[in-house]
Amino acid sequence: MAPPAPKEEPEDESWLATYADAITLLMAFFVLLVAVSKVDLALYEEVAEGINEQVNKKERKAPTQELKDDAAEIVQEMTDGKVLKLGVDDSGIVLEFDSSTFFKPGTAQVIDAAYPIIASLAELVNSPQYEKFNMDIEGHTDDDPISTLQFPSNWVLGASRSASVLQIMNENGVKVDRMRVLSYAATRPKAPNRMEDGTPIPENKAMNRRVVLRIHQKPFEYSPPKYVPVTSIARDYDPNQSNAAPADGATPETTTGETTPTPASEPAPAQ
Repeated sequence: MAPPAPKEEPEDESWLATYADAITLLMAFFVLLVAVSKVDLALYEEVAEGINEQVNKKERKAPTQELKDDAAEIVQEMTDGKVLKLGVDDSGIVLEFDSSTFFKPGTAQVIDAAYPIIASLAELVNSPQYEKFNMDIEGHTDDDPISTLQFPSNWVLGASRSASVLQIMNENGVKVDRMRVLSYAATRPKAPNRMEDGTPIPENKAMNRRVVLRIHQKPFEYSPPKYVPVTSIARDYDPNQSNAAPADGATPETTTGETTPTPASEPAPAQ
């Protein structure tokens, strides 16, 4: 007689609950990590470029690095590196215009010699490989107050100079929805405008008068506030309706059959 077949015991799947909990916690951890972190796009591209070189054994330039190299050629060819400076930040590249050289003193008028430089930058960012890049144009001033009919404050002067650069970029084909104008006036100096005793530092003031062009791949996000129409709760007062609410400033009439005579109003005393 053959021995009875062994009974199949049900599989113990209790470990799935622990596994699912661990996966959920890991997912929550990484979501939180991304939410609180500030992504350095320039550093990310450098790391990606290094990994690509090690894995594929061939050189590949990241878009930001390629843009930086192309902008460096313009800076080298058209300026001496002093009136137009090139750098990088955590989002992209930074081009710094010397206001004393690019603008007429105390105005937002760009000098004729600066037009070809700005036009060359516009042609660069209009290249197909850079069409995803956007631009912040920042206006900075020193702390000397200005109060003219055209520029009542340094805020207006900084914004006007930024807008002048934007206009030239737009005239040379850059779409306006890729640019935005910012003004910081004297709130973000590169160096102190004055010594502790208040003595001005002319070289620092000249350094702080600048227009900064930041070229990056961050999208311009704008969420307009939700429009909530204002509903008036006031109603026009109708004297024919006894239960109608009086309008603002109106005096409710009496409901008695007699009419109280209104005394003649005396003239108001002179002010």
